[in-house]
Amino acid sequence: MLRGARILLRPVRRSNISYFLKWFNDPEVTQYLDVHLPVNEMAEEQHFERLGSTEANSEPVFIIEVIDNDVARAIGAIGIDEIKYQSQSASFWIALGETEYWGVGYGTEATRLVINYGFQQLNLHRLQAEVFAFNEQSSRMCRSIGFKEEGRKRKAVFKNGEYHDLVMFGLLKDEWMEGHHR
Repeated sequence: MLRGARILLRPVRRSNISYFLKWFNDPEVTQYLDVHLPVNEMAEEQHFERLGSTEANSEPVFIIEVIDNDVARAIGAIGIDEIKYQSQSASFWIALGETEYWGVGYGTEATRLVINYGFQQLNLHRLQAEVFAFNEQSSRMCRSIGFKEEGRKRKAVFKNGEYHDLVMFGLLKDEWMEGHHR
């Protein structure tokens, strides 16, 4: 488990499938994710089976919980995947499924915790993130944490009836250690 000032990141459990079904079938949430509706229970069960496999065990996925008066509430998920051990690089992703928690810093806090975990515990050298160009809030968060915009894949994503650019962000361990992990 990873603990922040207001949140806790804990490993996913099979009992969390209901959260994923709710979040990943909500068009307001999925407009910013590479998820295509509908997501069904069988697909999520298969996904959770993969998460529990030896292969996926090295790609951590956490539930983001807000702790309020000693009561934990799951509000999203975050993880590191596409780990390339030779180059010590990986991708990071986040999905805040409870929209009332958007824009108040929980995503930033969770991201800081998982980035620190990636650099300190997994000994990664580089983390990257891909953000839909119209997702200005996620782009701002990436920049505020220290990610650098490295480029764009033009019209690479079809969402909401049209093509959009995919913005590529990268963060190096030495940049993080020089002060972006405050």
